Amino acid sequence: MPQGSTEPDELIRARQEGREALSPWVGWFVAPMAWALHQGIGYAMVPWLCRIDTRWPYYLLTLVSLILCGVGILAAVHALRRSRWIKPEHSHQRMRMMALIGLMLSGAAMGGIAANFGPSFLVGICTGGGT
Repeated sequence: MPQGSTEPDELIRARQEGREALSPWVGWFVAPMAWALHQGIGYAMVPWLCRIDTRWPYYLLTLVSLILCGVGILAAVHALRRSRWIKPEHSHQRMRMMALIGLMLSGAAMGGIAANFGPSFLVGICTGGGT
């Protein structure tokens, strides 16, 4: 820390940067986690859905997963907008890169959920192969 700087100002700035540094991580983890949960829980609930002869729980799972992807996208966009105000320059560039990657991961997860969900309208979930 330079001799002329005051400690409380530096602590406030570091605390604010720390809080802002969490928002791109939301985009990195929430949406891909939602996609993985949609894939795993959706697969596990198929026998139960066939037994009760309905699909609305699967639709609800898809809606919740897409909402979580939206949260990831919004967090990444928020981090991208806030990155303009971060100083020093290397912190600004790091935050911008993380926000862009979080945006791409969230968009890919949303596309993956749509790709999993789309065929459920064309193929019955209870028409599986095997015995």
